[in-house]
Amino acid sequence: MATANGIAAIRAGASSIMTSVNGLAEGTGNAALEEIVMALKYLENIDLGINTSRFREISEYVAKASSRAIPVWKAIVGTNVFAHESGIHADGVLKNPRNYEVFEPAEVGLTRQLVVGKHSGSHTILHKFKEFGIDLTDTEANEILALTRAMSVDLKRTLFDKELMYIYRDYKESKKKQETAEDSDNID
Repeated sequence: MATANGIAAIRAGASSIMTSVNGLAEGTGNAALEEIVMALKYLENIDLGINTSRFREISEYVAKASSRAIPVWKAIVGTNVFAHESGIHADGVLKNPRNYEVFEPAEVGLTRQLVVGKHSGSHTILHKFKEFGIDLTDTEANEILALTRAMSVDLKRTLFDKELMYIYRDYKESKKKQETAEDSDNID
């Protein structure tokens, strides 16, 4: 509630509020600087002129100094704030980032991530492989999607890019063997 209380105070006429980085300070319930600044900018149209692109860097510094990791789900600066896995969600972000992101990740020192896991869709697969310089057909994307979902469920996590490339390599080898078997059946 610290961020909400801080914004309410500004709306009620306060000219300043106390904040901290990552919400850490002497006591509890401190409003996080990054949350207040971005809320003021995007909810109240008040730009304080702060270089917000360094928020992640500052948060990492405070996290290291305090020996408290930044939770991946931490508002504004958490690494998963701009990570998208769900098929419809990722597709929406690819079509228009504003569907799910109020501001660009770079504005707070982060990057957008499309992660592949059990909830991913074929558009994510097409996009990820295009990043690797590989153009897939819709059929290939759907078949690879099934393999990635199965691996993600087995591993109980999202997949690394290297694992996607292993899946792709195995998929291509399997297709080649299947074609070779069909060709030998046709010859007989």
